[in-house]
Amino acid sequence: MKLIEHYFHLFAKYSQFVAFQEVKLTRSEISKELQCSERTVTNILNKMADKKWINRNKGEGRGNATTIIFLVTIEEMFDYFEDQSPDYDEIIRLISLFENNDLYNEIEQVFYGMILKLFGLKVDNVTKENENKDDYEHLKIPYFRIYNSLDPAVVERESERHIVEQIFNTLVTYSKESESIVPSISHYWEENNEGKEWTFYIRKGVNFHNNKNLTSKDIKFSFERLGNTPSKWIIRHLKSISCIGSHVIRFEFSQSMYNWDILISSPKCSIVPEDYGGKTKEIFAEFPIGTGPFMIEKHDETLLNLKVHPTYFKGRAYLDEITIFILPTIEKYFNANKMKREPLFYIPFSLEKDSDDGYNHVRRNHLSTKYLMWNMNKKTIRINHLLRRRVSSMINKDNMVRDLGYPRFKKANSFIDQENDDSSNSWIYQDTKYDESLTLMTYELTPNEDDINWIQTELTKYGIKLDIIQVPYSSFIEMSKQADLVLSGFLSENSREVSVYNLFLSESSVFSELYNLEEKVYKFCDKVMREKRQEKRFELLKQLEEKLIDQDIIIPLYTTFQKALIHKKLMGISLSTIGLVPFDRLFFRKN
Repeated sequence: MKLIEHYFHLFAKYSQFVAFQEVKLTRSEISKELQCSERTVTNILNKMADKKWINRNKGEGRGNATTIIFLVTIEEMFDYFEDQSPDYDEIIRLISLFENNDLYNEIEQVFYGMILKLFGLKVDNVTKENENKDDYEHLKIPYFRIYNSLDPAVVERESERHIVEQIFNTLVTYSKESESIVPSISHYWEENNEGKEWTFYIRKGVNFHNNKNLTSKDIKFSFERLGNTPSKWIIRHLKSISCIGSHVIRFEFSQSMYNWDILISSPKCSIVPEDYGGKTKEIFAEFPIGTGPFMIEKHDETLLNLKVHPTYFKGRAYLDEITIFILPTIEKYFNANKMKREPLFYIPFSLEKDSDDGYNHVRRNHLSTKYLMWNMNKKTIRINHLLRRRVSSMINKDNMVRDLGYPRFKKANSFIDQENDDSSNSWIYQDTKYDESLTLMTYELTPNEDDINWIQTELTKYGIKLDIIQVPYSSFIEMSKQADLVLSGFLSENSREVSVYNLFLSESSVFSELYNLEEKVYKFCDKVMREKRQEKRFELLKQLEEKLIDQDIIIPLYTTFQKALIHKKLMGISLSTIGLVPFDRLFFRKN
């Protein structure tokens, strides 16, 4: 692979990407350019000549020029590069080489073609001798953020939850379209004893990715292990789990749980193999085993490779393989206006200004809600409602959305009612100056950085100094209790009811770290779950939310949206609740 990079380097520097013309060079010049010894230069040129990438006539004597003719075009050499299955570092080095080259603008379209080949849909013949075999379809996708834990019980961000939903299944799922619970691993269920007993009947023939058949023991393990995760609130009132044979399981509770079927539709309740299929908890979080349409083949900080689960109980996915490259700087290349040579089939993130010529764009609004949360564990903040109200009044949410743009969609004044447009800001403090100093913390993400800088600028106008801190996402929850004010995000699930519980009750939410009356919230939510009618549960949750917002403890800022560009040859497209494309129904139009 390094030899290919050397060829690109010399071809760009000395021939301006024009093949079949003579170039005179000395070994000393090449040595300085490639940062290696002249003896190594001789070896490099010999290898290139052996591969018939170059012709050369050696100059006689030390320091005399050698005549080189580059025989392989940039397009052909990139095909060689791609055939070597380049890893993350090799791709980054190649991108950097072209970015830093003075001739970049002249080869811009070729460069975009190279990027597109890396991340487009690659169709390979399974067996070249047998033309009747189906084509092997491999979709390559760029992404800008590493995947942390893929354990469904701990995921909170859109990116991880999207992958979890490709790998795992739950007992039941919540249909946002029909607003009802539909079968998944369980094909039938019933509730008895005033919501204190739920029985689920399990499909036969459901296989994990390790070919083990799913049984009621796996389900029992999946729920019992939640007690050692941030999602333990889900089983707060679970008394016992009984396996009634291999394909029936019964849950018994200490209080009525009329919404149990809705709660377990959460991806956090995904079914995992008993004892993690022989893996430790830590290894399972990186290489999980589920029953879903795709299974993990490779996972590290540079890429995530998924292979199709051929015996998936809901029907085999159409694509055979999906590779997601983690390239933090790659977003700037994906402008649809420049994608003329070959299509990039799926751009999961897309700026609103992008042209969609040759593409379909799919958009979903109200994906998540960005909010501020005060650290109510600090007495100076807990007793100072006036300070909290002042800060809240100084943030014009409409201006924030307008000034910062994508992915901000609309100002938010509620987590439950996303269409609520009644502003809680009275703006009575705009002309008053204050002398306050506060710390504002968030996790590392470009939109978050833009948000806190904007908020800092606004509050400075009124004499409130903000010291802003960004920390890695992995340590964000733990470190949040050191701050006065925290910027975080509320991720919507298919069921909004489950989403709100997770905001208030999950240990993965900053709310649990920063609200000193958390136990009262738990007890209130217990009361909510005892209600049989969903309308009544929503009414009670709305009361809790209004109290927290009215006291300026938590400040919803705005909702987000996601726009994805999908090439017209990639079919089976929809956007999930979190704004990403489910992989299991994707297929490639061949005409």
